[in-house]
Amino acid sequence: MEKLSFTKRIVLGIILVILILLLVVSIIMPLIFTLVIVNFFLLYVMVLFILIYLDKGDFGKAKYPKKFGSVTILVPVYNSINTIKNCVKSIKAIEYPGKLDIIFVDDGSNDGSREFLEKQKGIKLIKLKKNSGKATALNTALKKIRTDFVACMDSDTYPEKKVLLKTLGYFEEEKVGAVTCLILPDKKGSLIQRIQFFEYASSFGLWCTILSSIDSMSMIPGPMTIFRKKVFEEVGYYDTKNLTEDMEIGLRLQKFGYKIRVCYDAVALTDIPDTWKKLFKQRDRWYRGRIFNLMIYNELFFNKKNKSLGFFSIPYLFSLELISMILLVRLAFLLFNNVSTMVASEVIAFSATNSVFVTLPPFFVTSTSIFFLFSYFFVFLYIYFSMKTIGYKPSFSDIGVILINILLYPFFVTIVYGQGFFKELLGVRAKWVRVSS
Repeated sequence: MEKLSFTKRIVLGIILVILILLLVVSIIMPLIFTLVIVNFFLLYVMVLFILIYLDKGDFGKAKYPKKFGSVTILVPVYNSINTIKNCVKSIKAIEYPGKLDIIFVDDGSNDGSREFLEKQKGIKLIKLKKNSGKATALNTALKKIRTDFVACMDSDTYPEKKVLLKTLGYFEEEKVGAVTCLILPDKKGSLIQRIQFFEYASSFGLWCTILSSIDSMSMIPGPMTIFRKKVFEEVGYYDTKNLTEDMEIGLRLQKFGYKIRVCYDAVALTDIPDTWKKLFKQRDRWYRGRIFNLMIYNELFFNKKNKSLGFFSIPYLFSLELISMILLVRLAFLLFNNVSTMVASEVIAFSATNSVFVTLPPFFVTSTSIFFLFSYFFVFLYIYFSMKTIGYKPSFSDIGVILINILLYPFFVTIVYGQGFFKELLGVRAKWVRVSS
């Protein structure tokens, strides 16, 4: 996979220096850091999104088409024997009165996926001699497709029956180049799966819907997105050297002035990592791809043609995880300092009185802690509206998982993002690794 140029890596180095200076300032002036930085990145944006949600009306709901244009469902396949059967079954069950073609591109599978697809009726199979990557497989078929729309989806994804009917109406707006749906995990039995369920529901549900409503949606989820076919002829095909080709094509659509819409009423279930090791590998690719692509499309920053995207969405998306790294280090320093102070106080008290007096560390009794609690109230409110958006009613047993998502899971995300940032900074090459079943 392609790596950042030396110049762009120098830019990342400058950003790292700025972050270190910000960390130093936050330690010297913690109150200013808390009120200014955290207030914006944690509280202000959450409140803003909640207000937009309350005013969004029917945006994101199913929008049925007046005319039924021709559609091709395109699925690249590589060693997907564990998921391909359900994928084919789901696609064949899709309800659509217009012309519907189904194309699978086998990218050199050797696990029986190709043999299974060869036996299927009602689909067209394109067979590649050797494994060349998802982007190449997609491009091979896209150059041959002549339908009005094309739904690009993964071989471990299972769309609902009305997914096309609910989404194609959005293309009646001329500048809409792509429409994606609500992506949710196909399983949520184990803790790691339930954590991802709430993450997907919040991200692909409310978060993407809000960004789409203000024309700031820049990332296209790979599991399933429907495109206006002609956009590929105008903006070009998938980047075969990109680590996250779905993110890259989304930014390219924005560069060419196309809009991306989200329909949370249309659901597609997708296979997800079932171990922390697999999840780490997946998120490492995602976050490195995000850093890489935002650096490549730096002209979208502060772009006056789309102010919501250029002055809010893109800068916020790029800086959120960077600030989170500083928050993580700052919080660790704060907790260590408070625990050390508490232990020292207890030792002194015990030496003087031979008695133990448990005292709360300053972190738990300052106005800063009250501010954090107030901020997390809005995070809970955001999660509530996210669940309401997709029609999911959390049970009592979900409370613990939601708390993990809010309080602990961000540490995992920040660690993965941080090491990914350093890999991009150092120019470490990456390769696409399969992490689903």
